[in-house]
Amino acid sequence: MSLKLPILVVVDLDGTLLNENGRVSSRLQDMLGRANNAGVLFAAASARPLRLVKQVLGPVLPLFSALFVSNGAQIVDAATCQVIHSELLDERQCAGIIAMLKSRYPQAGFGWEYREGFGCDQAFWDLHAHGGILRDPDSQRISSIPNAPVLELVMATPGYKADQYIDGCHELIGKDFTVTDSSGGVMEISNAHANKAYASQIWAKSLGTGLRNVIAFGDGLNDVPLLRSAGMGVAMANADERIKAAADAIAPSNQQDGVGVFLTNLLRDEGLF
Repeated sequence: MSLKLPILVVVDLDGTLLNENGRVSSRLQDMLGRANNAGVLFAAASARPLRLVKQVLGPVLPLFSALFVSNGAQIVDAATCQVIHSELLDERQCAGIIAMLKSRYPQAGFGWEYREGFGCDQAFWDLHAHGGILRDPDSQRISSIPNAPVLELVMATPGYKADQYIDGCHELIGKDFTVTDSSGGVMEISNAHANKAYASQIWAKSLGTGLRNVIAFGDGLNDVPLLRSAGMGVAMANADERIKAAADAIAPSNQQDGVGVFLTNLLRDEGLF
């Protein structure tokens, strides 16, 4: 990949930019700031909704140009929080998906990310109470199905493991939907175009370029389409072998500030530092 300014970097959060404490270390903050000063434009891409992305980015949020939230179902201007693009599931689609999956997985609980706030059914609420689910359900928004369009559906089960569900669920509900996992204790379902690769393409196009000019970092299944389509896909050392196999390069782990280390070395090699 031949680097041309501006350099576009799309970075996953949990397991990639964030350390095991869910934070961006002070060392990594400095590295990102230097890269930004050298001409790197950053976008964060996460399964988290906007409110939770802003919460964890904290002091480095001003370094980011765009936020791809809910696995890319929504693109937000980081400075203004204005929504640039959304890919929604309507209530009818949600009701149909929930009914199909409930028939196969009767113990499953379902939640849904509205444009603002998170709703869920009683089964999801009960499962969330036992821990291990990276979502923030609201007790005032418990219902059997969504009552408005949503950015994504999520499914939880007792002892949830992604490998047990993703392929079967995708086969059941069809190719019009994206089915993935981001290690948040749930399977995530969204519109087929709601993924990090498509969001990155829209962002890059808005800047007059394309995915060939994107360096992408990730560690999870929901990062694979982006790692494969970016000009340079970089998997974290802490990712499993399936994710590494989809990447062009491997960065040090999130605990070692791998995103910053990799970018620093790359920019230095290109003479930009």
